[in-house]
Amino acid sequence: MIKNRIEAGKQLGEKLFKLIKEEECIVLAIPRGGVVVGNEIAKKLDCNLDVVVSKKITPSSSPEYAIGAITFDGTIYTGPYWKQFSNEPYFENEIEEKKIEVKRRLNEYRGNEKYQLNGKNVILVDDGIATGATVFVLLKWLSKLDIKQIILAIPVIPFHTNEQLISHVDKIITILNPKEFSAVGEFYSEFEQVSDKEVIEILKNYKQP
Repeated sequence: MIKNRIEAGKQLGEKLFKLIKEEECIVLAIPRGGVVVGNEIAKKLDCNLDVVVSKKITPSSSPEYAIGAITFDGTIYTGPYWKQFSNEPYFENEIEEKKIEVKRRLNEYRGNEKYQLNGKNVILVDDGIATGATVFVLLKWLSKLDIKQIILAIPVIPFHTNEQLISHVDKIITILNPKEFSAVGEFYSEFEQVSDKEVIEILKNYKQP
């Protein structure tokens, strides 16, 4: 059991400190909970913290069920059940609406959609992963860039999702890899909602593009 997101970030920061040493890196956190975790990592590594956003794509018949995800530039990850739902009415609208929402949130958090990541070690951070759709699409987006290495730092990843992610990154740093999993929050003693205001306050401490 992990106490809270701050403690998770500190534990991951210690592990990454031994791994990264003095190499130049940047922490890319997924809002909102991932920013709290990423803040602790960035402080430990004395590096910059930025945010990156993706949104789940869900069918209208199952609005909580992620069959894929999208980034601000239109990069799409399609999960194993994509074809089963992609012919539903209004599905194209769902994709466009989620892309617009990603752009809106990016502009709210960082003011623009420009990233300067070439040649850097990128540490992608969230407070936990379930199916991994929002992370898979971000890894697909990052793979288009000239990045030195991609390290995934996540406090909680289900064992089967971890196995799926291994081939998509250079390293995975985690705390818990449960084989039985229902929700990220069950592995935290404290897992309250993180507000947009808290995210923006954290980001004020870092240099944004």
